[in-house]
Amino acid sequence: MNRLNKLNDKICPLCGQPNYCKAHEGDCWCNKVKVPKELIEKVPEDKKGKACICKACIDKYNNG
Repeated sequence: MNRLNKLNDKICPLCGQPNYCKAHEGDCWCNKVKVPKELIEKVPEDKKGKACICKACIDKYNNG
């Protein structure tokens, strides 16, 4: 079980937009993507481990 399955924060900690995470309900898109460590490090300390980074932020980071 992913540790994020216990979280229910629907807001991306980077952009403030909905992250559409459903890990707390079971399967989610976020369990199928690799989030770069460098992107995770950009999350503010007070928001780390509290919500998924949204797919748009992940795609934007990966595409330069």
